[in-house]
Amino acid sequence: MVLDVFYPRSVAVIGASLRQNSIGYVIARQLLRRFKGEVFLVNPGYKAGSIEGREVVFYSSVLEIGDEVDLAVVATPYRVVPQVVEELGRKGVKAAVIVSGGFAEVGNEELEREVVEVARKYGVRVLGPNCVGIYNGFNGLDTMFLPEERALRPPAGPIAFISQSGAVMTAALDWAAAQGIGVGLAVNLGNKADVDEAEVLEYLAEADDIKAVAIYLEGFRRRGEARRFLEAAKKASAKKPVIAYKAGRSPAAQRAVKSHTAALAGSYEMYRALFRQAGIIEADDLYELFEIAQAFALSPQPEGGRVLVVTNFGRHGGSSSRRVDVAGLRDAPSARGRQKEA
Repeated sequence: MVLDVFYPRSVAVIGASLRQNSIGYVIARQLLRRFKGEVFLVNPGYKAGSIEGREVVFYSSVLEIGDEVDLAVVATPYRVVPQVVEELGRKGVKAAVIVSGGFAEVGNEELEREVVEVARKYGVRVLGPNCVGIYNGFNGLDTMFLPEERALRPPAGPIAFISQSGAVMTAALDWAAAQGIGVGLAVNLGNKADVDEAEVLEYLAEADDIKAVAIYLEGFRRRGEARRFLEAAKKASAKKPVIAYKAGRSPAAQRAVKSHTAALAGSYEMYRALFRQAGIIEADDLYELFEIAQAFALSPQPEGGRVLVVTNFGRHGGSSSRRVDVAGLRDAPSARGRQKEA
């Protein structure tokens, strides 16, 4: 990515609030608790206050901040987002997580295009809009607006997670934390007005701390997006395992996906073919997605295609052997067979 949004030195929360349980309050509190960098709070309605006993000051605009700002989290009403992005550009901020909803996911595509046009005018990269943004277990960067008292955060680990859905990302990280599964980096792309899966995959392919990448994919929106994803996934899967779960397999689920993040789910068979061509391992559900990712992240990478099935129940052994065959792998000699030979 043009800017490493996972490791900013400073973050400004545009729309930060002292009103407890509001989105602006939760994001500010999470960052003040964990982030290993500078946090600036922006809201013209406040001058100063206290968050969890910590005295804080507010700026009326990002332009008033004297220091450099690497990343902005925008949690304002959707109508003022273009103006906010304009100020970010004038300030020299290079990336923004736009939490605000009310864009293409509800048919307001014109406003979303305006946001992107303003961002590109100044070279501001955009995650979202309509997203929860980034979780980095290594440096405490956390822009998720559900407090950790209601959604646990996992420990830092060798798995990265890309999700088109913010709700799925939040729930998946909560589950991973309860299971003790380490997730180092997670990113929610929302409407993908600018940054998409392909660009994040290119970054994660080179990230030394990440050993496996898990993807929750709803669909593609724009011409050329599928091709970019295919090219990026091919390169990434040649360096580390990439596992994906495709949502919206049925017609009803496809309609739900479109109303959620404005994604076009498309033919499930098309996505299956794309995964095979890209070298992506497909999971059947979210639980399997993380189980496969964890297995690859914590185990040495296999050099060949032979699989040994060990079981004390013949029927399970036969079922497992069939799954091995369907996957295009080779069933190594069984333990029972070796005992007979001995």
